[in-house]
Formats: sequence, C-alpha cells, structure tokens
Amino acid sequence: MKRWVSLLAIVGGIGLSACQSDTQDSQGELWPLVSECNLHQQACQSRQGDAAVSLDISPQPIPVAKPLSVKVNLTGMSAHKVELDISGINMYMGYNRSQLQAQANEPNVFRGSAMLAFCTNEVMLWQLTVLVHQADGQVRQIPFQLETRNR
Repeated sequence: MKRWVSLLAIVGGIGLSACQSDTQDSQGELWPLVSECNLHQQACQSRQGDAAVSLDISPQPIPVAKPLSVKVNLTGMSAHKVELDISGINMYMGYNRSQLQAQANEPNVFRGSAMLAFCTNEVMLWQLTVLVHQADGQVRQIPFQLETRNR
C-alpha cells in the first residue's frame, strides 16, 4: 500500500507539472495582470518602472473565431522575439500562441495575427500574455485579461 501511495504522489507530481501553463517560464519576470482596461474598446498598457508594453487588437470589439490583428508596442526595453499566448481562464482552450514580427519601419513594434477559439460558455475569460524574449534568454510575461460573451 505504501508503494502505491508513493507511486501516486510521483505520478501526480509529474501530471501537475505537465499541466502547468507554458507561459510560466522560470527564467523571467511576471508582470501584474492588467484587468481594468477593456481591449474591446482600446489598446491597453502595462508599466513596470521605465518599461511599458502596449497591446492593441483589432477589430474592436474583439470577435471569437475570427482572424485578429495584433500590435504590441514596447517602450524602455528591447526584444529578441515577441509572442502572444492566449489561454482560457475558466475553460482550457488548448495551446494558442502566435509569434509577432518586428516592424522595420516602426521601431519596437511587433505585429501578427491570432484568433480566439470558439467556446460554448456564455461568458469566457481569457488571459492574453505578451511574451517578450530578450537576448539574454530572459522572458518578460505581461498578462492582459479579456472577457468575451456568447450571443
């Protein structure tokens, strides 16, 4: 019996670590969640000291299961790579990460496309995390909250 308990603890621990979000990188900085800004109406910004990240998604209001244009503007930091990770808060919606491209004519601006998966929940809460990969391997994680409604 003692072996079974030990085996379950080991397997359970492995299962828990495998289910943790990919955005929780151990080498980086997690910024506070931006929840007071409405991405359906405007670009939203997060600040930490002299650094800022702005996230702008169109069209507005943001539709579900339709292509989205994503723009991220960085201030006070540089990036080797920028990604947008979209995850469901109140329902697991699978892996959804888009790499954004640096813009030659717009310094510190990254653009790309993404899509919110369709969900049957009347109200769906999302976390959109901007992942700023720096040249030294560190990843800054800047989370934004979004709510969608099924109509």
